[in-house]
Amino acid sequence: MSQTKNQILIIEDSKATALLLNDYLKGMGYSDIHICEDGRSGIDTFKDIHSKGSTPIVLLDYFLPDMDARSIMTQLLELDPNVRVILETATEKSDMGVTELIRRGIYQYLEKPIRLEKLREVIETLEKEKEFFAREDAQLALLKQAEEELYQQIDFLLTSHKQISLAMIEQFTESYSDEVSSYLDELESKGKVVKLENKRDICCNECNSVKTIQIFYCPLCKASDFKAAKLIEHYNCGNVAEARKYENDICPKCKKEIKLVGTDYKVLENHYVCNSCSDVFPDIGSHYLCLKCENKFKLEEARWKTSPYYKAVKMESASKN
Repeated sequence: MSQTKNQILIIEDSKATALLLNDYLKGMGYSDIHICEDGRSGIDTFKDIHSKGSTPIVLLDYFLPDMDARSIMTQLLELDPNVRVILETATEKSDMGVTELIRRGIYQYLEKPIRLEKLREVIETLEKEKEFFAREDAQLALLKQAEEELYQQIDFLLTSHKQISLAMIEQFTESYSDEVSSYLDELESKGKVVKLENKRDICCNECNSVKTIQIFYCPLCKASDFKAAKLIEHYNCGNVAEARKYENDICPKCKKEIKLVGTDYKVLENHYVCNSCSDVFPDIGSHYLCLKCENKFKLEEARWKTSPYYKAVKMESASKN
């Protein structure tokens, strides 16, 4: 039996009819077929199959020696509301009993003597339904998995930042605002995050991404290999060098002693020395780099995005549970 095929449960007191159905279904590729001659054994067999995680297609005779089809149908639906029951009967479809069963949820009605072509049509339709719902279940499972992964990403961002904006969370998770906002609202209602005031984030002037970093560099050679240093400018020879190079207060250029600050020399605080070109400068050059499109732009060229900030409260990790 193909793993995609349903099990079949035939509840039929006519051995000839049951044998006919069994042989025909085997010809369709079914091998897991159960035959019961009365309602009680049919219900017990259904319970056994259902307890193992399967729901068989049920072929149910309208007249059985121990109970009527309505009673059997009711008990099967109580065990599994999604059970597919095919009623077999020589009774007219307009009969009140048959009509009542159809109203209660009989999947299909087969008139006796059974036309096997009609049975094939019904069974094949059921198999297509099963495949459809299996695909739908798989899609729902993937959506659920994606949702849980999104929550985990948001949890990580919240707990790894003292504060983080809604815009930043959306960019890093690549998710829609409604999805992110809904989860943040839930966390806020549970007291796990605090919603702060709106603030502005710098965003790329090309793609509007807030995933940007500020790059600092030497204004002369554009290298980012520089260091902060305290400098001394010797008035006598014009030498400007790091204070540490004036060993024993001797100028490294003219070899003369520097004695009085303001007269012999001055100290330059908050300056920088480039390790690549040795240039000395008071102000660092800078631009912004977009991590999404790699566009470079100046602060004055930047765009801005306003959104609320969030802060995780009293927890190691935000959680949906």
